[in-house]
Order: sequence, then structure tokens, then C-alpha cells
Amino acid sequence: LFCRLMGRGQGEREYSDEDEDDRDVDSRSEEEHRGKDKKKKKKKKKDKKDKKKKKKRKRETEEKDVRDDDQMEAGDDKGEEDEKDGKIVEDNSAEGKTRGASKSKEEESVPPPPPEPQKDEGILTADVIKYLSKGSYRVPRWARMPTHRKALFEVRKKDEVVDWVALGNSPSIIFGRTKELVDHQMAHASISRQHAAVVHDKHGRIQLIDLKSSHGVYVNRRRIKPNRPHRLRERDCVTFGGSSRVYELHYRMDGGNSKAASDDEPLEFSDDEKPKKKKARKEKTKERVRCSHILVKHRGSRRPSSWREVTITISEEEALEKIKDFRKQLVDAGSQLPDIFGKIAEKFSDCSSAKSAGDLGFFGRRRMQKPFEDASFALSIGELSEPVRTESGIHIILRTG
Repeated sequence: LFCRLMGRGQGEREYSDEDEDDRDVDSRSEEEHRGKDKKKKKKKKKDKKDKKKKKKRKRETEEKDVRDDDQMEAGDDKGEEDEKDGKIVEDNSAEGKTRGASKSKEEESVPPPPPEPQKDEGILTADVIKYLSKGSYRVPRWARMPTHRKALFEVRKKDEVVDWVALGNSPSIIFGRTKELVDHQMAHASISRQHAAVVHDKHGRIQLIDLKSSHGVYVNRRRIKPNRPHRLRERDCVTFGGSSRVYELHYRMDGGNSKAASDDEPLEFSDDEKPKKKKARKEKTKERVRCSHILVKHRGSRRPSSWREVTITISEEEALEKIKDFRKQLVDAGSQLPDIFGKIAEKFSDCSSAKSAGDLGFFGRRRMQKPFEDASFALSIGELSEPVRTESGIHIILRTG
């Protein structure tokens, strides 16, 4: 009856002492797991703090080392300056020593000031750059006042010195054809209005710039790239366009001679700037001739027009007959051959050399068309050639030198 009243008989199980023990074990295991998790979390937090502290200490030690190195360098520099100037003073008294110690501690604690930047000497002001710039050319920002005051171009034509161009008076010198836009004017037809510029840089070097000229600038027979500075060295030979004049660079000259200046004013070069010694080359005598000619063009010529006629319509056979008539007159001229040749050339030659009585001046190999060249070099002085056919027309050639 008691059991029924307590409900045990309705399918409920009785709990024994073993069940209570199991319950205690389960609760204990849960508490142990929770404790282990807390310990792991605490350990992770501690590891993170330790890592942060290590990083902070490492950073502080590195900063301290850098500061100490800077102070040591500053102290060494200061000591060297004091030794040079002879201003090292020793304090013998105890007060002087204590003051020196306190000062040194203060200096160690305060980092030294940064070194002052070196001033760039010879820099050009905006007004100077504006004054030196002409036309479309603007002086580069890296241009400086020249350090080589005696630098110049020695100008040669046909192996003879004909002029000098001083380069040490201005940081930038413009070469070209138009007088108002250049500093050095050149009259050759192939020269552009502003052909090239010579500029001094901060290292004391002389730079050459091709100002996008039509016929180019050549250094030692090699064309340089436009709008890019090209460094010139001692005895570099510069030619502009199709001009036959050669501009040879000398960093200094004595009077008009090519000898170096006296040793009182030595020209200083760095190791990579010292001009290389060139072996003396034996100049080969080039074979050259001087000729005059009479040209008769025909409608099959390369350019069938001339100063005499806008359009030439005669055939090649008619042109050949004219040349033969001129040659017959010249053969009969005898001693008056040069005078009569010049008169016929002035009246009837279709070449622009008619203005100078057909004279072409001196020329060497590979300067004329091949048939004309062969015939000219085969003649002796004062000899008249047979009719010579070229792409330009039919010629008679008289060698004069």
C-alpha cells in the first residue's frame, strides 16, 4: 500500500546507491572539462601578452641601438672637427669634469640634428633660363654654369682651321640657321632653324642635344638620337646636317694652338671622365679632282626640268646631238678651251653649276654618279671627255685640277 501511494508501482524505477555514485562522477567530469577549458584560455591570453612584450622589448632595443649608433657617429664627427681645429680643451678641475659629464649625458639623451644638404653650385635662376631660351627651345633644368671656361669647338673645313666657337661663356649655346633664334649661325642649306644645342651639366660635362633637326647631328660619323643629351668627350668630332665643316671639341686651348694650357690651371677629371689617349693615325691622302661640266637633259632624265626650261621635251638622241656639237666647238678652241667651255656652260647647261661656268669644285670618290665619277678620275688635267650618260642626262666633262 505504501508503495502504491508513493507511485513506485506505476513504472517508476528505484534509485540505488550506484546511481548516486554515477551521478557524482558525471558532475565531476563536467567540472573538470570546464576547468581545463578555463586553463587553456588563460594560457593563450598569457602567451599573447608575452609575445607582445617580447616584440615591444625588441623594438625598444633596436631603437636604442640606432640612437646609440647615431650618437657615436655624431661624437666621432665632433671629435674629428675638434682635432682639426685644435679646439680640444681639457678641464682639470673637478667642477669642469662634473660639468663635462653632465653635458655628455644631455648630448647622449638628445639625438644630433640631421646634416645640412649640400648646396648645388652654379644652378640657374628662372630669369637666366628664360633669357637663354629662344623660340621653341627651352634650357634644361639640369643645365649649370660652365666649369670649363676654356672649352671650345675647333672648326675645320678641308683639313684647314677656319673658325673657333667658344663654349665656356654660357651654360647653353644654340646652333642653327636663323640668326634671331640661335647663338651660333650656320649658313648651310641642310641646317635647321634651331639645329642643336650644347649644354653644360652639374658634373662639368658638355652635352650635345639634337633639336629634332631635319638632317641630324653626327658625333664621330654616328647620328645621335633627337632630344636626348649626348655626352661629348675630348676631341670628339661633330658635324651638323650635310655641312662639310667639322667641329672638334677641346676642353681647353692656349691661344689658337692645339697644345694644352699651362700646368698652373690643371683641368680636373674624375676617373671615368679622363679622355682616353688615341693612337695617332696616319692620314691617308684622299684622291680628289676638280672638274667643270656641261649637262643637257632630255625627257627620259631623272628630273626633266632645269633653270632654263620648266619642262624638257627633247629626246635622248637630240640631247646627244647637242653635246656632240658643243664638243666639236671645244675641240677646235685650242688654248681658249677653258673660256669657251665656261661661256657654253653658262648659256646651255641644264645644271645649276651654270652660274659658276659649270665648275663643280673639288670632289672625291662616291660623291658623284658612278659613270660621271669614273670618267672624271680617268681624265688628266686640261683633258676633255667624250659624252657621258648618267641618270641626270648627257655630260661633257673638263678636268681643271
